[in-house]
Amino acid sequence: MNLEATLTSFHTVVMLIVFVGMIRIISNGRRTMCAVFFSFAVASVLLSDFYWLAYDILRPGTRMPFAANEIGEWAMFLLLGASLTSLRSINFHQARLEVLCTILFITASTALWISWSGEWVDDIVTGIVYGYFLCCLVALMKQEEMVPSYKWGMLGGVSLLLIAGQVVIFFVPDDMKRAVDLFCYGLMFLVELPFILRAMLTLKNTEMPARKICRCYVALAWSVSVMYMSTGGVYIVAMIATTLCFPLTLMAMKKEVEAG
Repeated sequence: MNLEATLTSFHTVVMLIVFVGMIRIISNGRRTMCAVFFSFAVASVLLSDFYWLAYDILRPGTRMPFAANEIGEWAMFLLLGASLTSLRSINFHQARLEVLCTILFITASTALWISWSGEWVDDIVTGIVYGYFLCCLVALMKQEEMVPSYKWGMLGGVSLLLIAGQVVIFFVPDDMKRAVDLFCYGLMFLVELPFILRAMLTLKNTEMPARKICRCYVALAWSVSVMYMSTGGVYIVAMIATTLCFPLTLMAMKKEVEAG
């Protein structure tokens, strides 16, 4: 079994554990719509993983076509967004600036994905559904006053610097590309580590369950962004981080159901 299949198997096992845990939670009669939508999101990822494993076994080393794995990822983003809207009635108008910046970030990210892969349809659709999830998340966090204004500014500045760095790589000489690439990777993990640590710590504090879910989703959303912008060993680390965000969300969902 190659490294890619091993990682996919690890991801599948973790997602299966999370899915079983969610089934147990929503079967106790106190389920919430947020938990139900999250369960379907996990199921979508599982279907994508099963397809990926089957394809890797049947056609190892060949490029995967447009197929069920993309559809599974799209469904995941839409269902995660729906789970947020089921938590609260989101007022996007209240977070106009933050949502606009999020749209600009995902638009720039989508343009980068296309320039790297050349897959226009896949990347544009992914950008739309991923952007929907991000906009729901950002708007709800703004509505709940979870982030001070200066931190919004810091996140916006880092995101702008990251996009600029990724664009610069296309224009600098070859002997400088690696340095700029490493700078971008360092910038991404400089944000990802605090997000994951905050998601872990929030499970132990007295924050409202809805806020715990949002913080876990933030770690997940940024980890996915890092994964989409990475290759090689960095991609593997980002994939593992993304995988581990789901058990954290499972625990947050359990607290949300218990509180409801």
